[in-house]
Amino acid sequence: MSRNYPVRIVYRHRCRPRVSVTGPPLALHPDATKLPHVYPNGDLCLYLPGKWKEHMLLADTILPWTSAWFLHYELWLVLGFWTGTGDEHAVPSSASRRSSL
Repeated sequence: MSRNYPVRIVYRHRCRPRVSVTGPPLALHPDATKLPHVYPNGDLCLYLPGKWKEHMLLADTILPWTSAWFLHYELWLVLGFWTGTGDEHAVPSSASRRSSL
């Protein structure tokens, strides 16, 4: 059984959804200095840029992707490596960050 992770999902029309953890800070693996797949502002990195489109339902994409992120996070705490797919961390350009605010 895993922990409960309270999250906040912020979505504005025509902007990418942003997901952040609102509960206690997430723990680090003993060998890590930072959380994997987390943007500098603390938002979870759930998908590669361009994968999510505004016609997609949050219930079909962001919610299950968030759940999968926590599965990989808990495995990372035990194993020390990220079992999910994707790049180590895809940081959007300044222009795309501004458009999502």
